Amino acid sequence: MKGLIRRKVIISMVKKELVQALRDPRIRFVLFGTPLLMILMFGYAVNTDVKDIRMAVMDEDKTAMSRKVIDKFTGSGYFYLVSYLHSPNELGPLMDKGEAEVFLHIENGLSKKVKSGRVSELQVIVDGTDSNRAAVISAYVNGIVQDFFLEHYFNRIRAAVLLRSAAASASGASTAGFTISSGVRVVERTFFNPDLLSRNFFLPGMIGFIVSLITIMLTSMSIVKERETGTMEQIIVSPVRPMEFIMGKTVPFAIVGFIDMFIVTMVSIFWFNVPFKGNILFLFLSGLLYILSTLSVGIFISTISRTQQQAMLSFFLFFIPAMLFSGFVFPIYAMPETIQVITYLNPLMYFIVIIRGVFLKGVGIAILWKELVLLLIIGIFLLYLSSRRLSRRME
Repeated sequence: MKGLIRRKVIISMVKKELVQALRDPRIRFVLFGTPLLMILMFGYAVNTDVKDIRMAVMDEDKTAMSRKVIDKFTGSGYFYLVSYLHSPNELGPLMDKGEAEVFLHIENGLSKKVKSGRVSELQVIVDGTDSNRAAVISAYVNGIVQDFFLEHYFNRIRAAVLLRSAAASASGASTAGFTISSGVRVVERTFFNPDLLSRNFFLPGMIGFIVSLITIMLTSMSIVKERETGTMEQIIVSPVRPMEFIMGKTVPFAIVGFIDMFIVTMVSIFWFNVPFKGNILFLFLSGLLYILSTLSVGIFISTISRTQQQAMLSFFLFFIPAMLFSGFVFPIYAMPETIQVITYLNPLMYFIVIIRGVFLKGVGIAILWKELVLLLIIGIFLLYLSSRRLSRRME
């Protein structure tokens, strides 16, 4: 009979919390509209793909070869010519205004040096304001220049071999020893994200980001609100047990977090065409374990906060470092070793590894079982710690 009463109490509290949360249109928008807006904004605005590189050129050589060099850049699909300079002094204003990111200077005599086999140089200046973009641009420049001159020298060798072969044929000599080979041909394949779209990398991580934002903030604010309005004392003297109160407060936001996770997942897959190669049931099972840990964090924040303002501040003090140390934006391997140790305590880090593995690689529990186990351990530990703190305050 006690078990039946306990279930009825929990169900009635869950219904009450859901009705209270959903009856206000503004709250409904915050719960379900905000995640949708966030995924749309990130999907369209967050783009680290290095394309449409603005290039200025000063060609002092003015030969067929120098024009081919310029055409090699503009025909690559990454660079487009914004200005043709006649003096190096014209570069400064363009760089200062951000109208040009790359300056290509072809000095006089380039064609003659190349044809005579002497060392030739191209001057390239890259705007390094954005270090990551500048590094990628420099890699593009090096690749294009190397491809051009390798192709040029190979064509010269091939022409020389063909000419020698023709001369040998005219004289009646054997041509069996003459072969034309391009050497090593590199065939590139990119696994998991063949188009190298940053959207495919960021949007799966947004699922964990949004679930954390909704569940932690709402759970902590809801419990603190009871204390701030004075209804916590009534709950303490009521027959409601601490665990029943905890479940009645957290289950509604677990449902909301699950619905938000479903929304952003469907938008990522069907609107932004992020490849999904894994098992959808495994993804939501992992999300359930992650929501367990985020709800526990929300309960813990509520135990150390007396007002909603304190809860909001505590939420941001936890959420911002958790996001930075999760690998969502910055790779963990690039962090100092002391920081890398801290990331192992961050449940968001494990969930992002799971999400990206399921979305892009199509892996399942056989590969991600360690992350699942650690996520479960962290969730249970946080739930136990937070529940004990809240129970002591209610007793």
